[in-house]
Amino acid sequence: MENLNDIPEDQELSQKPSVHFKLGKRKLKEDKSEGIMKRIPKDAEATTVLVGEVDFLDQPAMSFIRLATGTILDNFTEVPVPVRFIFVLLGPSGDMDYLEIGRSISTLMSNENFHEVAYKADCRQDLLGAINEFIDDSIVLPPGEWDKDLLLPILRHQNRKVKKRQEARRKKEEETATDKGELVQQIDPLERTGILFGGLYNDIKRRYPFYLSDITDAFNVQCCAAFIFIFFACLSPAITFGGLLGEKTNNWMGVSEMIFGTALCGIVFALFSGQPLMIIGATGPVLIFEENLYSFCKSSDIEDLYLEFRGWIGIWILIITIFVIAFEGSVMVRFFTRFTEEIFALLISLIFIYEVFKKLSKIFSKNPLLSLDLYCEHYDNASTTESPYMLSTDMYYENTTSLTSSSNTSDCTTFSEEKHGEPNTAFMSVILTFGTFFIAYFLRIFRNSRFLGKHGRKMLGDFGVPIGILIMCVFDYVVPYVYTEKLQVRGGFNPTDPCKRTSWFVNPIKPLQDGRLDLVFVLAAAVPAGLVFILLYMEALITSLIVNKKDNKLKKGSGYHLDMFLIGILAFVCALLGLPWMTAATVRSVTHIGSVSTFSKTTAPGVKPKLDKIYEQRVTNLLVNALIGLSILLGPVLSQVPLTVLFGVFLYMGISSLSGIQLVERIECWFMPVKHHPDAMFVRQVRTWRMHMYTFIQVVCLLMLWIIKVTPAALAFPFFLILLVPVRSAVGRIFSPSELEALDNEEQEVTETEDEYGETYMPI
Repeated sequence: MENLNDIPEDQELSQKPSVHFKLGKRKLKEDKSEGIMKRIPKDAEATTVLVGEVDFLDQPAMSFIRLATGTILDNFTEVPVPVRFIFVLLGPSGDMDYLEIGRSISTLMSNENFHEVAYKADCRQDLLGAINEFIDDSIVLPPGEWDKDLLLPILRHQNRKVKKRQEARRKKEEETATDKGELVQQIDPLERTGILFGGLYNDIKRRYPFYLSDITDAFNVQCCAAFIFIFFACLSPAITFGGLLGEKTNNWMGVSEMIFGTALCGIVFALFSGQPLMIIGATGPVLIFEENLYSFCKSSDIEDLYLEFRGWIGIWILIITIFVIAFEGSVMVRFFTRFTEEIFALLISLIFIYEVFKKLSKIFSKNPLLSLDLYCEHYDNASTTESPYMLSTDMYYENTTSLTSSSNTSDCTTFSEEKHGEPNTAFMSVILTFGTFFIAYFLRIFRNSRFLGKHGRKMLGDFGVPIGILIMCVFDYVVPYVYTEKLQVRGGFNPTDPCKRTSWFVNPIKPLQDGRLDLVFVLAAAVPAGLVFILLYMEALITSLIVNKKDNKLKKGSGYHLDMFLIGILAFVCALLGLPWMTAATVRSVTHIGSVSTFSKTTAPGVKPKLDKIYEQRVTNLLVNALIGLSILLGPVLSQVPLTVLFGVFLYMGISSLSGIQLVERIECWFMPVKHHPDAMFVRQVRTWRMHMYTFIQVVCLLMLWIIKVTPAALAFPFFLILLVPVRSAVGRIFSPSELEALDNEEQEVTETEDEYGETYMPI
């Protein structure tokens, strides 16, 4: 064996790198799946920058080489990544800093736009043009210590300029495109074609060729996990809205109708829609409209014909939908800006919160907190069956069982029996309501905490509402001697109240033939049909805009006209079956998008992962709604859920949805010094008094809508909502375009703690 001490110094230096390289190469091959290789994409290619000083050159010599294919060059990179570009700079010793030039080339190649040009460049001029664009997009700062808070506004402004330049470049490429097949994909779905049903035809032509892949793309582990999660995310609102709808409409429609309607509409929408990632279900605005419609029927002495009147409304909705789709009315959604959407969202949130306290106050009025002597006096005068508090636990269960069993018969009075003057009921209702709210709300906050792992926090936060409902239902069950009003659900596939309807089909023509319903009401049904269509239109298309935004990188296209057409048909079918009207649910749709999204795993430590792809498929939506339909068989279990638990879910929805509304942030700015205003676009680019004036206009519009809501004209509040569009147009004359871009911009500044409620500003 040769002694290393006998090797000449030059030979020793020449051999050491090769020995080191061979050992290192073997080590890298063994640990290829570990360390930094996990952070490098599989198809990544490297750029090698070599600079140095030599004595045999009189002036610098530079070479930029692009290889035909990426090649692993021994000892060129620290990790075995194929090298595609090589930059070599050699020059004589002097004042020139070759190292800084090498760093500049490395910075250029790390820029996404520049290295795309480098891949396609044919000559030196192409590279020089890309360098000029890079310099235009760069900000040069003098040396020194810079505060991060001072740099952030500059960086955001520069990012907006870059986005505008990229958008202009993209449009220019679309104009010069010659491939006809490619042009079909680039047609804006919200541009008029000038042909009857032209938008609907383009949606079908654009989306249905991907139908087979919509099925096959769902065969993966991610979609299986998403199916389980989305099922609970959709079942909880269905039960909540169903229970509250039963109370609002005196059980003409309830949990059974809500579950059946959600399943039916969801399955049809999943099979035939243009954007199957959207979730169809009950929403707050439609629920409020159902309440106002029932109040109108009750005041007009046609309460017994409530479902038949809804049937005629459904017929008019179908007519309006066909007319709107024929003339491509879906493109009008562009006139609904953030100004209108946020007023609408805040109004619904306030109504949710107000309704919870209103219901609790009614419980306190029916079951007041009295002294012990008054309770004893009440129960001395009452019959034994009316005082479960004074009975033993076994006797109470017997009484409850008889009440439940009799509810499945035709005894109408027993089914709607309601107790008064029960001790501890009011206090128990407060515990159940706020207990459900706090559990769901704090689990949502826990999702953004630093406890447990990322996936554990996310799971607890996502399932906060079902967990809150389950815990409070168990708490109510272990305290059986306190009376609480429960959901009224019949077992099996039956309507909620057998006294009001025995069949699922509603015949709107029969009461017209026997004279119980005047022709005037049939014609007048067109008015509420137009109003409810406004709600369906706004929620469906605005949700579609959120789902199809460019940041989601969807590749199979959208279907604005097709989706709206399906929702109109489903509204007609639901009216004939006596089911609640369904439309796109914004928060549930965004949650569905997040559950089927995959993010890059090759980001550097501390860097936020980028969206890799979204599984665009129909299977998860289809299976979720099919399973929701089967849950109608859980009537005996659902009948044990206290109504006050659902009040807590309502309170959670109302308060949680406030976090995504910019209007709320600007209202908060009224009550804080300027130095404590948030670092947001509407604060940085708009003078404070101008921002407050814009907020004041929105608050005035909000108060007007609230006044209309509490008056007999509440049924027409969607019409007044539409009037906000011309109000926004008038506001545009007061504020400059740059101010409106900051105050009424659809794009939001994404934060690390953002969730589904923060990402959307539409009603739940």
